[in-house]
Amino acid sequence: MMKDEAPFLLEWFAHHLSVGFTDILVYTNDCTDGTVEMLERLEELGLGHHRPNVIKPGGKPQPSALSHAQEELLVADADWVMVFDADEFLSVNHPSGHLDGMLDDAVAQGANGIVVTWRIFGSGGVVDWSDAPVTEQYTRAAPPLWHMGWGVKTLFKFDPDYWKLGIHRPSIKNKHLKDGFPDTVLWLNGSGQKMEDYFKFRGWRSIRRTVGFDWAQMNHYAVKSVESYAIRRLRGNVNNKADKYNADYWALQDRNEVSDTRILRHAARRAEIMAGLLQDPVLRELHVAALARVEARLVELRGSKAYAELRAGLIEAGKVPITKVEAKPPKARDPAKTALVDLDQDGDPDLIVGKYADGSVSGFAGRWRLVLPSYSSSGIGKQVQAPYWPHSTFTCAPEGKKSPMPSRFQRRRSPRRNPPW
Repeated sequence: MMKDEAPFLLEWFAHHLSVGFTDILVYTNDCTDGTVEMLERLEELGLGHHRPNVIKPGGKPQPSALSHAQEELLVADADWVMVFDADEFLSVNHPSGHLDGMLDDAVAQGANGIVVTWRIFGSGGVVDWSDAPVTEQYTRAAPPLWHMGWGVKTLFKFDPDYWKLGIHRPSIKNKHLKDGFPDTVLWLNGSGQKMEDYFKFRGWRSIRRTVGFDWAQMNHYAVKSVESYAIRRLRGNVNNKADKYNADYWALQDRNEVSDTRILRHAARRAEIMAGLLQDPVLRELHVAALARVEARLVELRGSKAYAELRAGLIEAGKVPITKVEAKPPKARDPAKTALVDLDQDGDPDLIVGKYADGSVSGFAGRWRLVLPSYSSSGIGKQVQAPYWPHSTFTCAPEGKKSPMPSRFQRRRSPRRNPPW
């Protein structure tokens, strides 16, 4: 899914061809920088596939694109499917250095999915815009054991009758939850080790027991340089969150504690493919125009007070120590409509999850996922352990004195522990 990614598109495209993807399908919405034209040219050359993301009134870009992809024949015919964004680059760390080798080893274990964990890459102190490759400019990342960076993307065998596509992982359709299909699901983590059974049904991030990077990691370049970030802040984003790109988000994503250059094993092949793409005069013209458009926009911004304040604020936010960073959930758009839904999907009839008014049930640095084992009047006032926050507890509380049913959750953090690195 893309919106205005023209300056980075050819590198992203070439990189994922280099690691072994064969059919790259991109959905776009509201692009104004040549992204659509580049994708259409790639499709004309037989190198990719583009679809407009037609969004229904009141809908959101990402769920809309996933809904379209669910019905897309190209997706249904694929051997393996992975959903990811334009700021995510898959690094194949497997000894083979290629998807084919990694998948061969996975299939040898009887697996039909690989859960790949994020590595959060920061700005590396880069302030000014550059057209150098993203994967070569930004090589500083959060520590591997930083749990706030453990969101996942899943590479899996897709059958649209059994699976519903999701941003981080697919979900088993309700009609197949209890017909024996879950028993056929075998997913591995990013080190080729078996995932725990609970992940068949829920979860969108790794935990200490399941995190691994020996086979693969998803490099997440959410911020890039200060100037790249400043431009993006002015053009919206595919999640349609007006408050996403702020100093708090920068502090969360601008992590530069360790060096990680593993993705550079793909650099030579990626550069070779990108050079081949630029041999096409149409693509070359579109690429050059996209870079020129960025430079022109920066000329406008650099003389403004707003840019100066933003630049100074982001540089300051980048100084926040990793031990002080918190993922703050935004307020629900309509708290009155926040509801609880019974999942009842893994044999536990009392399993419930907090669901926001917009229909989402999870999201890192954006929504809290609350999974509690009690939904009865006897649960009010009881403290329970939350699986995704092993050092946190939640207390069930009634909305009012007249209602015996818990309808909101009060979160209580345990004291911060020393970081594990």
